[in-house]
Amino acid sequence: MKLKKKYFNVILFFIASALLMVGCGEQTSENTNSSTVDNEKVDAESVDNEVLETMDPVTLSFADFFPAPHPAHANLFTGWADAINEATEGLVTVELYPAGSLLAGGDIYDGVQSGIADIGHDVSGNNAGRLPILNSMYLGGVEYQNVAVSSYVARDLVEALNPEELQDTELMFIYGISPGVLMTTTPVKSLEDLRGMQIRASGTNVETLEMLGATPVAMPVSEAYEAMSRGVVDGSLLPADTLKGFNLAEVTNYVTHSSLIYNTVHYVTMNKDVWNSFPPHIQEAIQEVNEQTFEEAVELFTSLVDGGLQYAIDEHGVEEIYLSEEEAQRWQEAVEPLVDRHVEKLNSAGHNGQEIMDKIVELTEKYNQEFGN
Repeated sequence: MKLKKKYFNVILFFIASALLMVGCGEQTSENTNSSTVDNEKVDAESVDNEVLETMDPVTLSFADFFPAPHPAHANLFTGWADAINEATEGLVTVELYPAGSLLAGGDIYDGVQSGIADIGHDVSGNNAGRLPILNSMYLGGVEYQNVAVSSYVARDLVEALNPEELQDTELMFIYGISPGVLMTTTPVKSLEDLRGMQIRASGTNVETLEMLGATPVAMPVSEAYEAMSRGVVDGSLLPADTLKGFNLAEVTNYVTHSSLIYNTVHYVTMNKDVWNSFPPHIQEAIQEVNEQTFEEAVELFTSLVDGGLQYAIDEHGVEEIYLSEEEAQRWQEAVEPLVDRHVEKLNSAGHNGQEIMDKIVELTEKYNQEFGN
């Protein structure tokens, strides 16, 4: 009996040892799997860090038509460039070229697309045929009560329609300036006063002036000062910030107000190949800066429009003219056919003109209610 018991104890010992080894094996396997996952995470983080560390710093050229002293160039775009440099930890530097020194207004979009400049800022009205959907916002008869309305409508319109015309570059941000004023050397208080006057304009503002009886002269804002000072034109249709930003108060005697005849859209866009060369985290960093800069643009141009008008009045004795209620109604009736005409023009170019104009009207009503005077 003692011998059998001895053998029985030995057998129990081996069984217990075997079970213990199986348990240790399972734990070892779990530890191994956990270690593998941790190593994969470390490897992934190492790859991200490697991308960040091995990306060569780049300097991008920024073509701007604004003169260097203009607050948008000196503050907004300089601040945008600095913010991008900081957000990308010094890997992306933006070098600014103001006053058309790299590309003139009207040449900027195509110049960015072709790579002459890496980034560009321009007014879409300088490319009326090239950017038909953006220029639908210029149309007279649609009311944009202030800069915020114009900017948010432009932003939302691009997000909603994602127009094909913008696909060959990478849009950074977009903003609008409205309402504009008629800046003239002689007073304009009625349609009769405006009839036959040569007025500087761009984009579909040209059609608006034609409907009002003026003779529009298409030219970039950078040429307006000389044209007015030499009497080549009798006035300009522009936002009030240009009275100071482009010194137009020096050659203007009167400003006539109407929120139904002027709007403008500005854009900042980047060469597509340059944008695609950035890793995702660099693109995300730039996009965050873009969103913040959009808000800053709205604030800046709101103050510039108000400040430009006051500057013209205080420093140059420019006289303001507000249309009578009856006269304003006459102007509105004169430009009402523009929307239907523009729908047909968009349709003939292969766009859904009614959808585009309906969206613009919908957005202006929304934001006039939210931000309106």
